[in-house]
Parts: sequence; structure tokens; C-alpha cells
Amino acid sequence: MKKTNFTKSNTKKSDCSKTHSNSTRKKLDALEKKKIIASLTLMDDLFMQVVLEEQACTEYILQTILDKSSLKLMEQRLQKRLPNLHGRALVLDCLCTDEKGLLYNIEVQNSSAGAIPKRARYHAALMDTHTLKKGEKFSKLPESYVIFITDKDVLGEGEQLYQIERVIRKSGNLFKDGSHILYFNTARQDDNALGKLARDFKEANPKEIQSKVLSHRVASLKEGKLDREGEKKMNVLLEKYRKKAVEEGIEKGMEKGIEKGIEQGIQKGLEQGKNHLALLIGRLLEAGRMDDLKRVSYDEVYREKLLKEFGL
Repeated sequence: MKKTNFTKSNTKKSDCSKTHSNSTRKKLDALEKKKIIASLTLMDDLFMQVVLEEQACTEYILQTILDKSSLKLMEQRLQKRLPNLHGRALVLDCLCTDEKGLLYNIEVQNSSAGAIPKRARYHAALMDTHTLKKGEKFSKLPESYVIFITDKDVLGEGEQLYQIERVIRKSGNLFKDGSHILYFNTARQDDNALGKLARDFKEANPKEIQSKVLSHRVASLKEGKLDREGEKKMNVLLEKYRKKAVEEGIEKGMEKGIEKGIEQGIQKGLEQGKNHLALLIGRLLEAGRMDDLKRVSYDEVYREKLLKEFGL
């Protein structure tokens, strides 16, 4: 009986230990989530997608970038997939249509590689492909805007907003095909409407976001003022964010490992080169070959020849 009581006592301790461990893990998970949520800005593409679910936020961003205060959206789709039977498909961050039927594609790009000009061209082309129905006249093709919101000055000319249009080179007149590409450089933060928007995009604290509509939306997401559906979406976002961080961490770790290996290889090579050169100088001195000794100091080809000669 005593043995049984002892076993039960141990089992209870074990159960208590597991409960305490689970409780600690939950607290750590909650703290981790809070830290991630607190650090999120509109430049985080995953967070941006959740923010833009409130259409008023999308409208405000477009109104500011395009300087069209009257712009109103009829429809928007987030993470819209555009398939391509003959080539690469695309998943657009945000695809929307305004009251006049104009198309807008908003893309948040933190890496320069993700915002190269040819990508913008491909976005515009695939949007056109999926807009015009079979048998429709080309004149029915709507005006479209591809807007890249970038963390850095990708195009490198110091502009706050790049507006790219096709022009007739000789006359300089616009080639009016209705296709517009814009790069909004958030690295430049002038004292104007675009500058304020750029600062808002990089601000983690909703209280410091100057736009009321963006501030309210970010605050509701960060402070947990959500319905069940909103809570579910934030949990999905956090899981995606965590996976993304892990993947990026692995990639960075690999890059660092490769860089370190290259550095070590170069250092080893230099050390070996120095040793071989020192041995060569010694051999030449012993042989009294002073002319050769002078020549190896500046003639790399001749130096290699002598290294082979002495088997170094």
C-alpha cells in the first residue's frame, strides 16, 4: 500500500510539473505574440494584407499616392491569384477596382529584388490578360495602375514618387495605352502628404500613426479589439509571420556560413601564398639568383614559374 501511495504521489508531482510546463509555454507564446504584434508595421506585407481588409484603408492609401481625394472603390480582392497557362502565375497583394472601372494593384515590397522594373511590367501584362474577355475590343481594356510601395529607393534617383509612363521618344508625348506604373519610395519622408504616409507605413505604434483611418485599424488589430473572425485571421497571420521569420533566419544563417567559409578560405590561401613566397625567396638567396629575386617582386607570371621550378 505504501508503494502504491508513493507511486500516486509521484504521478501527482509529474502531472503538476506538466501543468506548470504547459502554463509557462502558454505564457511564453503569449509574450512572443505580443512582441511580434507590437513590432508589426504596414511595411510587413502579411500585416498589410490584414489591414487592407478594411476597404477605407485601401482607399486612403490610393487617394494619397495618386492625389485623388474623390477616389472610391467598388471592389477589392486580397491575395488574388492570376493563373497563367503558358507561364508564371501571380498572386497579387491587393487588386481593386474603382467606381470608374479603373484597376489598381498595390504591392508592398521590402526587398529590391522583388520590385525590379520587369516585375512591374509582368504585373501589368497579366492584369490585362485577365481583364479583357474573349471577343471584347481592345478599347474596352481599362486603365490600370501597378503601385509598388518600397522600403528603399529601388530606382535610385532620389524621388519620393516615381510615375512611369510610356512616351513617344521624339515628341515626348504620352503613348496613351492606359497603363501606369508607380513606385512609392517610403525611404524619403518629405513634409507633405506622401511623407506623412511614408512615416505611417514604418510606424509600429498606432498612436503615432497620423492617418486616422490607418491608426484606428492598426490599433484595433494590435489591441485585440476584434471579432472571432478577426482573431482567427490574426492567429493565421502570426503563424505565417513566425514561419517566414524562421525561413529568413535559416537563409541568413546559410549566407553567413558561406561568407565565413569564403573568408576562411581566402585567409588560408593568403597564408599559404605568404609561406610559399618566403620559401622561394630563401631558395633564390641560397642560389645567389639576385636578378630573379628582384623580378619575382613585380612579375606575377614569372613568380608562378619559379614556384613550379622549386616545387612550391
